[in-house]
Amino acid sequence: MAALEKIRKRGTIVMIVVFVALLCFVIGDFLSNSSAIFNLNRDQIGEVCGKKINSAEFQRSVDAFTNFNKIEGRNVGDAEVRNEAWQTFVISNILEDQMSKIGMSVSPEELEYATKVNPHRELWNLQFLKDENGNFSPQRLESLLRTFKQYEEAPEDGELANNEYLKDIYNGWLCVEQKLFNSMAYEKLVTLAGSATRAPKAEKNLIAKYAADQVDFACAFKPFFLMPDSAFAVSDAEGKAEYEKIKNTFKTDKFRSIKAIVFDVKPGMQDSLDAKARATDNENELRKITDIDEAYLLASQESDPNFASRNVYMKESDLDYALREFAFSGKKDSVLAAFQDGLFYKTAKILSDVVTRPDSVKISLIYLAKKDPKDDNKKRSDSIYEAIKAGASFADMAEKYSMDNSQKNKGEFGWLREGMFARFKDFDETAFGGKVGQIFQIEDKGEQLIVKIDSMTTPVRKVKLAEVAIRVEASTDTYRKYYEMASKYLSENPTVDEFVNNAASKGLIAYEYTPIFENDFQIRNSNIENARKVIKWAFEHQVGDITSQPFEFPNQCVVAALTDIVEKGFLPYSYSYANEYSKRKVMEEKKAEATIAEWKDKDLTACAERIDTVRDARFDVNIQDPAVLAAICSLKEGETSAPLKGTSGVYKIKVLGKKPVEGAAPSNPRREMESLFRRSMEVLLDKTEVVDNRATFY
Repeated sequence: MAALEKIRKRGTIVMIVVFVALLCFVIGDFLSNSSAIFNLNRDQIGEVCGKKINSAEFQRSVDAFTNFNKIEGRNVGDAEVRNEAWQTFVISNILEDQMSKIGMSVSPEELEYATKVNPHRELWNLQFLKDENGNFSPQRLESLLRTFKQYEEAPEDGELANNEYLKDIYNGWLCVEQKLFNSMAYEKLVTLAGSATRAPKAEKNLIAKYAADQVDFACAFKPFFLMPDSAFAVSDAEGKAEYEKIKNTFKTDKFRSIKAIVFDVKPGMQDSLDAKARATDNENELRKITDIDEAYLLASQESDPNFASRNVYMKESDLDYALREFAFSGKKDSVLAAFQDGLFYKTAKILSDVVTRPDSVKISLIYLAKKDPKDDNKKRSDSIYEAIKAGASFADMAEKYSMDNSQKNKGEFGWLREGMFARFKDFDETAFGGKVGQIFQIEDKGEQLIVKIDSMTTPVRKVKLAEVAIRVEASTDTYRKYYEMASKYLSENPTVDEFVNNAASKGLIAYEYTPIFENDFQIRNSNIENARKVIKWAFEHQVGDITSQPFEFPNQCVVAALTDIVEKGFLPYSYSYANEYSKRKVMEEKKAEATIAEWKDKDLTACAERIDTVRDARFDVNIQDPAVLAAICSLKEGETSAPLKGTSGVYKIKVLGKKPVEGAAPSNPRREMESLFRRSMEVLLDKTEVVDNRATFY
């Protein structure tokens, strides 16, 4: 009771305490949720037309494009792949947004028709769907889609579902489907624009009228570049006035300009001696090794990746030029003393006698894979092999039993060189050491091949060789010297003026790099190895800032100063390109005015030293300068134009004759509208609100 009495007396204080506790709870919950929201936004790569993509989703897309480029055989860097994935995301959403506004779409049925029934031309360009002659192969596409269906239906714990190579191809195919959707959506919109829009009848008639004539004309031409600039002064005020007229020409995204000094780290004398010693050690090791596989293992582990040795017979042109004479004149087990060859120290061991073997063989094959772990693949292979030996047609058996693309070609595989079937032990020895018409079996991890040798090239001399190539590379000590040199330059030149102006006295060059855009992955016209680091630095600092320490790359140290910042909008007149371009346009106008005044009362032949004659000119084919086009269309036969300012100089035109074009094609307004729509897509890309946060992630 005493306790209750105390609470009653202090009720106000208790209420305040309770209120504060509840408030803290609410604020804490709000902050927790706000933090989650903040982190969600922070994880957002970008947004286009209301569609957002987070880092995990974007990375899945990047992985898919990586796999796509891999199966296409393209060697594309990570930054380029990310850019490809981003551009596809942007264009896809713009197209979907535009189509949804007018009730259009690309249906799943249309996509299926464009892949399975009537393959779209987007698929024709894919390298992995082309045959040996470089032509699109519907059979390969059909086989691939059939394999994908099996993959999708396979049990999660099955061998097919866990095949990493197949998984990569399947993920890469997702990019193909996205590209296909984009192409089909774009074509629909183009077709709609071309069908729904008509040029005015008067315009069509005018175009048809001009296109129906072929014109012969004589032309005097004085290009602007032949007129001396010194005779036509342009003031800054005139340049600024012109800049305002053509300001849209200088529309730009935000970018930065830097001055950078690149210290290329070059190996020193000690580095060369170290590489020589390492090559000599490998030479001695090769002398001790008697096992061929061990020799190739040593070569692969020690050599520069560009000199990977393979356990195959090689002809003379396959070998490093510096090793050819040794390989074909030495004896088996001979080892070449370590020697210098440019940036490398090399040694090698001859692993076989010189033999004569065909460079290539043409084969047919039957491929058999296990359908499940209990499948007796070997028994099936033996049965087919015996049937062929007994007289069964190899082509018929391949068409009936082979489990890859060779089935469609009745077993025909084509030409191959040594090493292409390296995972099948003894394949090369049997195929390249056999005879035309020979049939043999090869097995590897449950996979069975039945092979027939169809043809061979003329035998050439071949040999097996293990080559070790040690690159002369800068050591840590050498690298440290360059790093200290770059650091010293920074400490001695702390301002931009000093950074730029004192470079020459040290035998260095402060290169100017501009424009650098935020999502660039390399700096144009630079040899900086990992420019992305430098680009991110430039967008995180202010004009006048200099790198606090050198950027470290494997073979370079780079220091930089930020010299200019241009935000999204228009390139300012003070920027050299805008300034010079505006003044150049004013100067061209002055040159044109002076030449027009000079030629005004002159006969055509007196206007220029050389008069050119053009025959059979057409309005719709081969005239590029609008001034000339207007003149030949409007002048009658025998008439001479006044002097005309063109895009690159001054013209004076005399029409010598006009004649109708036989079978002239009528104007095609639909084609013109399709061309207009293609240009409008550029406008859409420019006008669409795109949130691009990639620069904060990469």
